[in-house]
Amino acid sequence: MSNFCGKKYDLNLIEKLQNKGWSVCVDAAALVSGTRLDLTAHRPNFVAFSFYKIFGYPTGIGALLVRKDSSKSIEKTSFAGGTVQSVDEMTMHFVLRDFERAYEEGTINSYGIAQLQKGFEEIERCGGMQAIRAHTYDLRSKAVQILQSKTHPNGKKVVEIYSQPHIQVSPETQGAIVAFNLVRPDNGYYGYTEVEKMCAIFGIELRTGCFCNIGACKKYLGITSEMIKENISKGKRCGDEIDLINGRPTGAVRISFGRMSTEQDIEVLKQMIDTCFVSSEKVFSPSLQSLKIDPFLPTVVNLFSFPIKSVGSVAKSSYELTPRGFKHDREFLVVKDDVTLNLKMHPELCRLTATIVNDEELHIQTFDQNDNLVIPMSLSLKENDAKVVCKKTIATLDCGDKVGQWLENALDMTNCRLLRVAGESKKNFVNDSPFLLINEASVYMLARHINMDVQDILTRFRSNIVVRGLPPFIEDTAKRLSIENLEFEVVDKCTRCEMICVDPMTGEKDPSLLLALRDYRNKQKITFGIYIRQSNFEPGQFVEAGSAVRFFTD
Repeated sequence: MSNFCGKKYDLNLIEKLQNKGWSVCVDAAALVSGTRLDLTAHRPNFVAFSFYKIFGYPTGIGALLVRKDSSKSIEKTSFAGGTVQSVDEMTMHFVLRDFERAYEEGTINSYGIAQLQKGFEEIERCGGMQAIRAHTYDLRSKAVQILQSKTHPNGKKVVEIYSQPHIQVSPETQGAIVAFNLVRPDNGYYGYTEVEKMCAIFGIELRTGCFCNIGACKKYLGITSEMIKENISKGKRCGDEIDLINGRPTGAVRISFGRMSTEQDIEVLKQMIDTCFVSSEKVFSPSLQSLKIDPFLPTVVNLFSFPIKSVGSVAKSSYELTPRGFKHDREFLVVKDDVTLNLKMHPELCRLTATIVNDEELHIQTFDQNDNLVIPMSLSLKENDAKVVCKKTIATLDCGDKVGQWLENALDMTNCRLLRVAGESKKNFVNDSPFLLINEASVYMLARHINMDVQDILTRFRSNIVVRGLPPFIEDTAKRLSIENLEFEVVDKCTRCEMICVDPMTGEKDPSLLLALRDYRNKQKITFGIYIRQSNFEPGQFVEAGSAVRFFTD
């Protein structure tokens, strides 16, 4: 079965190929997730599949079925732990164990294998694979019907589905997968990255891209080999966010249905498309004339730092500068089971606030201020393994068991730790550059459009520097800027995701802000604010609120 669109291939081809002298290996990973594979009716030489795609747990366990009469047709030319009877390190002569053990390299995941029994029991509890196939096919059919019914006010279709109509009429030929792209009212495409961001707001889990199936991707999207080469030359890489090149999609959106899927899942998808992608007559076209801008030179109006990444900000009138940004900005990080926590995936972080007092103590409070933790900045900390944060490897220190236990209680999680950037590191836990600057007038424009509190929006954008006295979105054109005698270069625009939809007070999500920004950008990347880096740093420098700002576009 195609993992791209769910097309089920004719298994009678197995025997036809074998009759021509071929050995046949069936990649059944997508097929057996919702369909019974009868190996008495069809007898391939080999079958590969993943238990994870059948049960959803545990990960990393699959199987290769080998017909006994085919085992001699394959010969293993290497070995690893546990696969040999003996080996000579001088000549590299080795004798493999019996067939099965020769292919089981390393330590077997015994606990994971033991859990598979529960998975099989769950399949039976649901009525077996035939019942699951009927259930998921029915959901897929209803989803396709709803997607095909979506139109813009001008009558243009909203959804372009990738499939072959004649195979969709039966679960014998069609699996529980729908691949599609969303189309604009002018027949252009919404990029799949944009769709994925909107889905995240609604709690929809799906896949985007080519799904490691470049053949199907080329076929259904009309991509040629020459276009692949051209896209690579323009920077396109597997897994990146480049979803449109020359107006054409480089991948698709894929939804898949399983035994636990429900009609409510389809309803949520429908609501997401109606809210975010079906056009209306209302267009976000800012009127600059109606926005009052103070008639004086631009100035710095707010300064913020975030001592703990993804936790609340600290506003001050002055900050000392370092090569890493504001002193102590994103100097700490919360991890769970050695995985970095962020507000997008763990809204529980909004329960915490953090402040550094006199460069001597880190104060962490629960939002209701019922609990407080004080950590001396001079505390001797245990060295920890380097962490990869936003593709940067950063040396870290562990703040200890007491702090970890406090975080577990405050966040209602287990295995939490607070890490600090090692003193000698030239990096901190910022995403892309030392500073993020936003324009207050741009915030006002968005706030007025969606009737949201300005301070709420400022908090959601999590900037370091806020500037007043500029026209809205003029910062997009800047190449460099100065704050008094401090000089900065613009690194890039800040691409926004569903994190700005998270209410920092409650952790709840509201898509209005991201939708307004998406509509304003109109077919461009959803950006807001600019990343900047100081180009004339000297120790002992400070940036202060009220300082004059100059923007340069050359």
